[in-house]
Amino acid sequence: MKGIIEWLKGQYFTNQVRWGSGFLVGLFFCLGLNVAVYAQPNSFDPSVLPDAAVHPLPPSFQPLRLSADGDDYFDRIQPSPLGYLIWSEFPVTVYLDTPQGLAPDSANAKRVHIWINAVQQAIADWQQFFPLAIVGKPEQADIQIIYREPPLDRKVDPQTGLITFGRARTAQTRYEFYWSEATPPRLSHRMTIDIKPGLGSTSLQATARHELGHALGIWGHSDRQADALYPAQTPDVAPISVRDLNTLLRIYQQPTRLGWPKS
Repeated sequence: MKGIIEWLKGQYFTNQVRWGSGFLVGLFFCLGLNVAVYAQPNSFDPSVLPDAAVHPLPPSFQPLRLSADGDDYFDRIQPSPLGYLIWSEFPVTVYLDTPQGLAPDSANAKRVHIWINAVQQAIADWQQFFPLAIVGKPEQADIQIIYREPPLDRKVDPQTGLITFGRARTAQTRYEFYWSEATPPRLSHRMTIDIKPGLGSTSLQATARHELGHALGIWGHSDRQADALYPAQTPDVAPISVRDLNTLLRIYQQPTRLGWPKS
């Protein structure tokens, strides 16, 4: 475990590393990358970690082919400490948060309705290319999409003790690793996406589409505005592009420790 932590510190060098809840957790903030690690000393014993290997491609990837010029932004993708963030069991399940107890026709109810419709459309956008299924309970989900504003990035000056906060963000995606309850246990991960309420429908759909790209494994950003994984809002909202799909396909052709049983 120590080796993994040291590797992470060397690769990302953005956040402190500390012991905590028993999961190894990564945070991806849109428009910026921060990483935090929480792991108990025995949570991921290196002696039982599976070897990295390549999984079969998802069924819906079979018709996809890299473009003739190999145009993608795979070189901008960062693997996690345990490998690329690849799903290996399909469909990948998604839970969509639905706030309850709102007065009908209230401003809050209308805001929730817009949020849910936009996020559902973003899920449908990705379902054209990737096997996703919506489930009704959060505990059933590989990916949870939550109706809430992401927390501000909080920093404490070690010399003065003063606390500063970063700019507000519209969305945040984070992952955590765990051993599944299968026999034998498999090294697994889950994703949580926070998306800010109150955005316009078009912005919400673009934001949800972007964050789902991260949750499906694109742990990085495109350098072109025409791609859904470009890290900023643009006047023309980008659909899922050929470069997005080429990048995702390249990722799923890489070895990972995720999805494999204990050694």
